[in-house]
Amino acid sequence: MRILTCLAALSAAMFATGCGETPNGNRQQEQVINGFYQQHIKNHSNGIPGPDELKQIQPYLSQTLFALLSKASDVEARYHAAAETPVPPLVDGDLFSSLFEGATSFSLDSCESEENRATCLVRLRHTPTADEKNGSDERWTDKLLLIKENQQWRIDDIEFVGNDQSAQHEYLTDTLNSVINDYQ
Repeated sequence: MRILTCLAALSAAMFATGCGETPNGNRQQEQVINGFYQQHIKNHSNGIPGPDELKQIQPYLSQTLFALLSKASDVEARYHAAAETPVPPLVDGDLFSSLFEGATSFSLDSCESEENRATCLVRLRHTPTADEKNGSDERWTDKLLLIKENQQWRIDDIEFVGNDQSAQHEYLTDTLNSVINDYQ
């Protein structure tokens, strides 16, 4: 009887692992999200990233999102090159979060996975620096949409959930497509 109980428990564990996301998959999702936000916060750039920043964040992005960001970056460069006088950026503020000022810290809240897709909630925080006059400490949550490409998790889009403070579209890809369509 004891052997049957052990076999049943082992079978249940193998079944659960085969149907759901493995602990290794969760670690891969966490590594991709951590790497992306660490790099982005370190760069602390606003607007559409240029070629150098794109190279730094490419390992964390899906091929589709990277291509869209690259195209938007090219459109931005052509827009500025064609202007006779200085012009504002096509996207003002932080491109990768709901808050204009961007995040100064983050933590992964949770991920839900289905086969080759995952939705992850990330808690973000902006703590004002001494240079920011009248800045306030802001906290919000955004949603990252991940896909699995070549057995690796990659960020495919960001949903700007925020606290109703986003000046962008609801999704990062919508913002990028709008820039490309409006200024190409």
